[in-house]
Amino acid sequence: MSIESASAIKAYNQIIDNLKNTPEGKSSSNVSPKSTDFSQMVKDFAEKAVETGKKSETQSIAAAAGKADLNSVVVAVAEAELTLNTVVAVRNKVIESYREILRMPI
Repeated sequence: MSIESASAIKAYNQIIDNLKNTPEGKSSSNVSPKSTDFSQMVKDFAEKAVETGKKSETQSIAAAAGKADLNSVVVAVAEAELTLNTVVAVRNKVIESYREILRMPI
């Protein structure tokens, strides 16, 4: 599976923009380092990925019932596809890194 460079760059830029903004709308530079740990970031990303998938499914069901605009369905499905591709790419990098750590001499 290949991911287009422009799509991946756009997805990563969106993640960076989301990380820069806190719920209060302030820059993350004003937030203490303890409040932005890696596990929370991964959890938030996973929750948003699931939310995007659910939105796509909801739009598809509404389109099948004739209650949704075709453009909104296409956008929702494209967002879900991009999110899935990003999740798979991150997963592959994590697995690759883990295998590299296992190959390190002790």
